Amino acid sequence: MAYKAGMDAPTVQAGAELVRRRAARNGADHGDGMARLGAERALTQLAIDLEISAAEFERRPARQRRPS
Repeated sequence: MAYKAGMDAPTVQAGAELVRRRAARNGADHGDGMARLGAERALTQLAIDLEISAAEFERRPARQRRPS
């Protein structure tokens, strides 16, 4: 997946935090039918993936990444 030049680790981490909050809220509210569809698990996995991407952004600054 290619990211735009403006994407950085704090931005991705903020996205992961928002996804985790939604997953937590979704897990607490089983009445909306989303739990049945596995949304909480999918959102948690998305947050993990975003955190891994953020760690990679921190590990390799933008000038060292290959252009897409």
